[in-house]
Amino acid sequence: MPTTTSARPSDRHEQAHGFRIWRMINAGMMDAPHTHPDIEVNYLHAGGFSYLHGGTVVPVEAGRFTVLWGGVPHQTIAPGIVGEGIWCTLPLGWFLQWRLPNALSDRLLRGEIVSSPPAATDRLLLERWLTDAASGEPARQRVLQLEMEARFHRLALGTTTGRRGASPQADAAGAGQITRVTRFIAQHYREPLTVQAIADHVQLHPKYLMRVFKQQCGASVWEYLTRLRVSHAQRLLITSDLKVLDVAMESGFSSVAPFYAAFAAHTPGFRPLDYRRRHRPAAGH
Repeated sequence: MPTTTSARPSDRHEQAHGFRIWRMINAGMMDAPHTHPDIEVNYLHAGGFSYLHGGTVVPVEAGRFTVLWGGVPHQTIAPGIVGEGIWCTLPLGWFLQWRLPNALSDRLLRGEIVSSPPAATDRLLLERWLTDAASGEPARQRVLQLEMEARFHRLALGTTTGRRGASPQADAAGAGQITRVTRFIAQHYREPLTVQAIADHVQLHPKYLMRVFKQQCGASVWEYLTRLRVSHAQRLLITSDLKVLDVAMESGFSSVAPFYAAFAAHTPGFRPLDYRRRHRPAAGH
């Protein structure tokens, strides 16, 4: 297993981080939305922050074991991550093989951010994981894997809904307009969309919408829309046996050609069927 680090991976395009545990210290804001194919754990010791995640502003509270799938475009918004915490990533295929109850895997792949009630034991647990990952001792790292699987099972058993929705703090930070825009895109990205249709719905001028969206999100409206469509296609590739053409159409693409182009741009090194083979669990398929 890799050792710890205090620097958060910052790749904008999807690149697997694999299994990592690191200490997060005053990371601030991400300069652009990004994706990665791993499951991500966030645990903040104090304070809080908000993600723009798959079309919704989602608050992340301190003291909660919080989990998301990195395949959904996500970005911290002002003021970003302030304070200290512990972050983990783990491979999606590894996570899916745990076969967690209460459809936790499906919920994360649909774009929920799931968190547990505050528990003092979580901070101690993650600090121990951080130490064990850095130890280089196979026995301790094996125990770490078992503890991590058990903690995810407890998360699945103890939660019934994901955490979605805009927070008052996020709106106060000036994200209100973008929240409305991204929420509309998230609800309709599988349909034919135009900037004019989006602007009409949120009652903004199209040019103003494009400028503000680029400033706030670090990506154009179309880049963000395409990310959502690709992340939807990734989910279908992992969880269904649909043919590539059907995956493309179900994800909002008009034909296979733009789907392949978008998939290559946001998932470097993988064609759709390669992605399915890489991330689908070996057992049971």
